[in-house]
Amino acid sequence: MENKQLFHVIWTIFNGYPVWDKNGDWQKLADTYTELEKHDIHYHLYKELKPEYLNKTPKQELSLLHEKAINQLKFDIEKLCKENQDRIVNGLEIKMLKIDASKVEMLVFSNSNVITQKIARLKSRTATLLSFEYPEHYFGKGTWGKGFWCSNILNKEDLAISIIKDFR
Repeated sequence: MENKQLFHVIWTIFNGYPVWDKNGDWQKLADTYTELEKHDIHYHLYKELKPEYLNKTPKQELSLLHEKAINQLKFDIEKLCKENQDRIVNGLEIKMLKIDASKVEMLVFSNSNVITQKIARLKSRTATLLSFEYPEHYFGKGTWGKGFWCSNILNKEDLAISIIKDFR
């Protein structure tokens, strides 16, 4: 069995700027990774962070998550990640879960060969579950933006978790 590794994962709502888009508001995230470097924490980014973000207003109206949806998402994600709750997400170990009106951010332990599949499944299942719970606001495919941003923390995981939690 392969060792589990720490991953930092972020996905955004539909029409929100993803992490890899310089027009977004991700400077605090970039600063967090600068702080990790100061502590000699190594990581691998699956999509690059920009040196500077422009914090532009999206061109299209955003369908932000409301408070009840955020609470439902938290419940659904925690449930789906437990052992034997979902055949694909099964056993994704959550170290941090932060959800706000425009994004989901997680620190999770997973085998590296299945992280993409597990996160894709989480996005799909949570969009579907939100559409069942709040059909007047969420429509499944129109809930989340395309893709997700991910980094793999390669050493000093406990320190990295602490730094990421404090900076976010």
